[in-house]
Formats: sequence, C-alpha cells, structure tokens
Amino acid sequence: MNGKKKIVDKVRASRDGHEFHEAWVARLSLQLLMPQDNFIGIAIEGLSPSDQKKSSKETTEIADLTIYHGSAPTFEQAHRIAVKQLKYSVVNSDKDFRCSDAKKTLTKFAQVYLENVKLHGLEKIQKKLTLQILTNRPIYSPFLEAIKNIADQKQSTDEAKAQADQFTKASKLNKEQIVEFAKLFSLEGASSSLNDIKLDTSKLLVDWSATSDPIARARLGSLRQMIRDKAGSIGAGNNEIYKV
Repeated sequence: MNGKKKIVDKVRASRDGHEFHEAWVARLSLQLLMPQDNFIGIAIEGLSPSDQKKSSKETTEIADLTIYHGSAPTFEQAHRIAVKQLKYSVVNSDKDFRCSDAKKTLTKFAQVYLENVKLHGLEKIQKKLTLQILTNRPIYSPFLEAIKNIADQKQSTDEAKAQADQFTKASKLNKEQIVEFAKLFSLEGASSSLNDIKLDTSKLLVDWSATSDPIARARLGSLRQMIRDKAGSIGAGNNEIYKV
C-alpha cells in the first residue's frame, strides 16, 4: 500500500469542512459565557448586520465568521475585529499551507482592506482590524517570514522571497498598501482536528452544566443547529451569536 495516493471522497471531505466550521464556531461561542477582553459576539458568514449594510458582497462572502471585542458588534463600537476565513483539508492535513494555497483568499482580503480604508480610514483599521486565515494544516515557515518582512519593509531571500512575490501579486496592491495590508493579515495553522474540537466542546458542556455526556451531546447538537441556521437563509439579517 506504500506509495499509493490516498483516495478521498470529495463529498465527504466537503461535509467535513462544513462540520469543522460548525464545530469550531460552537467551541468559540461557549467563550461568550466567560468572556475575556470584552468578547461581545460572533457574526456567521459575513459581518454583523449593522456592518454588512455598509459592506460589499465580496466582503460578506469572504468572512466565514467575524469576531467582535468591545461594547457592541459593530465596527464603530468594537475595539477589535477579526475577519476569519477557515480552511479545512482532509487530504492535505499534514502538508504545509503556502501562499499559493491562499491566493484567492488574499485577493479578496485585499479588497476588504481597501473597502475598510475607504469606509473607516487607515488609522482606525490599523487599531482594530485583523484579517486571518485559520487552517488545520501547518503553515509554511517562509510564508510567515515573507509576511513579516513585507510588514517590516525588509527584503526577503530564497523561499521567503518567492512567497513574498506571490503574496504581493495575489493582493494586487501598490507598494504602500501592501505594507499596511501585511500588518493586518495573519495566519493560524495546525489547529485541532474535527474530532478534537467536537470532544473539547462536549467536555466543556459537561463541565459547565454539570450534566451527563448524552445531555451534553444533545446540547452540542442544538448549539450547532443554531450555528447552521445562522449560516443559512434563516440567518439572513440575524447572523450573530452573542451573550443574552
């Protein structure tokens, strides 16, 4: 069997990707019960309704979720906002995530950057906004180095230079814009597997509600159904999760 390419059912892999999104958001939403740093809410599949009214379709589509810290889930009332794109891969889970894997997302994130500069001004988004790709794959270290060098206005060499060139080309930004964009952009890799996230969330529900595993699983199912609803047509105009 050695040397044979792993065959992956694309339909099942796609379902795993959707389930990863739901499970990851479910675990994150539990943090609203014990919030830190004024964690106020999560918008699923886009920005909060208030921010979405001012944003383009492209900005809404790139945001798998938007995390708000502050007094309310709006750009003006939040002191920190993270727009996240989640990428889950079954077949490439052990392969480095490179700039080529992020090309389409980078192009769209660059448009989000330009739109927010126009709406809110560069000074405000420098203080508040983060644009992040979160993946279950490890991040290619020269990719990380390239982003840091662009932000610090330093020249990259070898593999980092190739990654920096790809990053610049994908963003389609000018020399001044690419520096500020790189400062806002971040990567988080090798996040927990789908099964690990499910298990962690179930354990949290058991610990916090002093209940049995079957009841915790039922509550987790209800929580994930809420997330599914918020992400679908039911959640149009009501895609936020926040502490009541």
